[in-house]
Order: sequence, then structure tokens, then C-alpha cells
Amino acid sequence: MTAALINHLWQSTLFCCGAWLITLMLRANSASLRHWIWLLASAKFLVPFSLLFFIGSSIGIPAARLTDEQPLVLGDALQSASLLVSPGALRVTESTESTAALVILFSIWFGGALFVALRWLVAWRSANTIARAARPAPGAPSDTRVTDADIEPAVARVFHPVVLLPAALLGRLSEREMNAVLAHEHEHIERHDNLKANIHRLVETLFWFHPAVWWIGRQMIEERERACDERVLESGHDGADYAAGILTVCQHCRTGPSHASAATSGNLTRRVRYILGSSRPQALGVIKTLSLLVATIAVATAPLFAGAIVDGAHRMELLAFNSRTLESGEFVIGPARGTDARSRVVANSNAVSIRNSSMRDLIALAYGVESWSVEGESWLDSPRYDVHVFVRDPVSEPEELDPQALRGLITRLLVARFDVEVHVNQRCQSPCGRYALLAQDTQD
Repeated sequence: MTAALINHLWQSTLFCCGAWLITLMLRANSASLRHWIWLLASAKFLVPFSLLFFIGSSIGIPAARLTDEQPLVLGDALQSASLLVSPGALRVTESTESTAALVILFSIWFGGALFVALRWLVAWRSANTIARAARPAPGAPSDTRVTDADIEPAVARVFHPVVLLPAALLGRLSEREMNAVLAHEHEHIERHDNLKANIHRLVETLFWFHPAVWWIGRQMIEERERACDERVLESGHDGADYAAGILTVCQHCRTGPSHASAATSGNLTRRVRYILGSSRPQALGVIKTLSLLVATIAVATAPLFAGAIVDGAHRMELLAFNSRTLESGEFVIGPARGTDARSRVVANSNAVSIRNSSMRDLIALAYGVESWSVEGESWLDSPRYDVHVFVRDPVSEPEELDPQALRGLITRLLVARFDVEVHVNQRCQSPCGRYALLAQDTQD
């Protein structure tokens, strides 16, 4: 558990650094895009790479059917690359951890998380109380409410959001200034900024101890406000009127509710300079668009692919090892004692049993195909047998035993017990026929 948490923290920190570098490359482009990148960096703390790795390993890559010429292990490069997203990339020996230290650390974390969560709850209730007490603003859209609270214009609530307009501002802003300020708040609603902010507050609650989480929060606020400023100016509002409206809000209003998107959030000096300046965001361009698309696909699919690759390589190694172990095992075959309708393989570290198996099942197992694909008369289905295999070396991970590991043994069994030859691509598989088996035993 501790190792998984440490893995997740350093991977999320690395992801955050990557997001920061990308936003630097996009500093001349839309703030809305940069805000989305920071939101992804925040959400990464909620989605461990190990979870995607596990999903990929569950999907897996089918282990190849082995022949003498096939390689058993994938390249070391794939194994090394998987360490970046594998849950086993960093190992902590649990036996060396002090239980008392873990209890203390958990208590500190829980206390911090509880404190942050209570602040979140109090702020939410405060904003909701103000929103419920507010009254419709005359001549304004239905989602705009006037409040007597000493706050700045802000957006409250995640669902069914409303713009809170303090009564202290009525008559202090010109019509154009008021329209620009309200346009800013309605942009928050259009962008669902309160929902995005609450997602990050969840991250802050769970990972309050991580400095990068609070840094991400500040960057999100800066880019969120810049994005709304950009949209207000793009919609035709005059920059001078807009800046004057913001300064009037600063003069006559207290800070906004902490659980709401407020008009004066972010770096005011930087915002006013941008609003009064002439620079505007540049188009993203083809190269940056393709680069972002490739990076997004790579980040999303790399853990899945790594999990599938590592799991496939592991199963191939396991199949090769168990094939060698079982091929030299001793087998005992007798009439089936069970009443199961289907053949099944039961394994432990010292023995493997193939229960209630017919000749058709054994031949299918030797060929690595399904039983229904083996054509022949009804004598292939009756009688049925129990095959018990005893090995000198223990079977590795018997609960995950691939039936393909039994192919060499079953080939030998079919020759010794039934004098059946197994041919693949017109080649008789070793041992080929009873006499070849006897000759091999004599040489041994």
C-alpha cells in the first residue's frame, strides 16, 4: 500500500511538471486551453497510472503458442519502459515499516484532510445560504440575483448556478461596466468553472500535504480568470469599461464567497494590464495541435499498453517455465471418477490433474485447439480419463497455469498410452510414435 502511494505521488508530480512545460509552450495561446491542462494535472492525482496499468494487464496480450524456435521473453527495453507506470516500479519493504509510524502518519493525514474538508463544507454552505437569500435582479437574466451580502460579484452553486450581484454596486457601475462584469460571471457559468474548481478541491482534500496540488490550484485560478477575460473582450466589450468595472468592484466590495468564482480572483494587476493592452491569444496552429493530440494519446494509452505488454511477457515466461517443468513430469492415467460434464485442469505446486477428460479433449489440448474442432467418431468421447501429473520441481503460479504448458506432456501421454502421433504442419511432434518413445527412454 505504501509503495503504491509513493509510486502514485512521484508519477503525479512528474505529470504536473510535464503539464507546466506544456503551458509554458502555450503561454501565447488561449488561457482556456491552459486551464484544461492544469485541470488534467489535478485530475491525475485521482487516477493512478497503476490503475490503468492494471486494466491493461487485465486485457493482456495472448501468450504465443510456443515452438522450439520461438523466443520466450520480450525485449528488455519494453520491461524497462514499463517501470514508469508499473506498480512495482518502486518497492518498499513492508516488514521494515513501523506500525506506530504508519498510525501516526495516517492520523496526521486524516486530520489535515478533515480540516480542509470542513473549510470546503463551511464555504459551500456560506455561498449556498447567500444564494438562497438573494432576490432576482430587475432587468437582468433569470440567473442573476441581487444580494445584500458584502461580497463582490460571483457565481455560486455547481448545479443551477446563479450570479450574485451585491446591492452595493447598483448605481455605482455604468451600464457598460455592469454588462462587462456580468459577462465575466456568465462566462464562468458557461465554462462550468465551479464544477472544475470542486474537482480540484477534492484533490486538495485528499493530497493536502503535496505542495504541487496547491500550486496547481493557483494556476487554475489564474488561467480561469484570464480565459473569462479573453471571452469578454472577444464578445465586443470595451477594455477600458471592463477594467473600470473591476476597479470599482475592488473599491466597494469585500472579497467574494470562497466557494464561488468571483470577479476579482487571480492576479488583478496582471489582469488589468492584459485587459487594457493590445495582445490577444494566438491561434493554436497545426504543429501545436498535433503535438497536443499525440501527447494526450500517449499519456492515456502508455500505461494500458505497458500493462498489456508486461502481462503478456510474464505469461510467456510462465508458460515456458511450466512447460519445461511439466514435460519431465511423471503421469498416471485412469478412469474418470468425477461426474463433471466438462474436462478441467486442477493444479497445485506439486501436481497437476486433468479430470474427466476424453480422447478428444486430450488431442485438443495437445494441438492447442478447442475440443469441438477435433473431428472423429464417438469413441473419442468415451471412455473418459483422469490424468495426474507429478513433478520434481514445483509448478510456478499454479493458479494461473496455462493449459498450453501441458502440450508436451500430453503429446508424450498420447504416444505412450494410445500410440497416437501428433502432427503440426505435417511434422510429427517429438516423441513421434511409441517406438520413438521407447528409444528415447532407452537413451535416458
